[in-house]
Amino acid sequence: MSTPGELDTSERYMQTARQWFSEGWAGNLAMAYGIFSEELRTNGVHVGVAGPVGRIRDRLTGFPDVTTTIEDMFVSGDKLAITLMWRGTHTGDYGGVAATGKPVEVRDTAIWHFRDGKVIEIFTLQDQFAILKQIGYLPDSVFAA
Repeated sequence: MSTPGELDTSERYMQTARQWFSEGWAGNLAMAYGIFSEELRTNGVHVGVAGPVGRIRDRLTGFPDVTTTIEDMFVSGDKLAITLMWRGTHTGDYGGVAATGKPVEVRDTAIWHFRDGKVIEIFTLQDQFAILKQIGYLPDSVFAA
């Protein structure tokens, strides 16, 4: 149990996510070093802190006006589940696709595993088909089943 003025573990995990998705995704990439472990694995691949930093840097290059809305979060033990929606306008290169000026709206789901106050593992699922369809890289006839 937390003492007055102190956040319990669940609330600390959620506060960390809120901060990352509002400030980190807006370009404050230095904060990643206080959130993510150098041992960080994403979807089973060791990426270290460079993983989320590079991912957000690429996203901000392609969608510099990105905004994020956390839709839901819950904690179970040392894991935090997050669903969010991010929106932006494709005004820069993204994944090798030149800017189209088209808006995107993408749902993202992540499960963060914490150890010793830092995220050591992330499982993430993002609708890449939706991104590529919205920027016109894939035809509307392509869909995930």
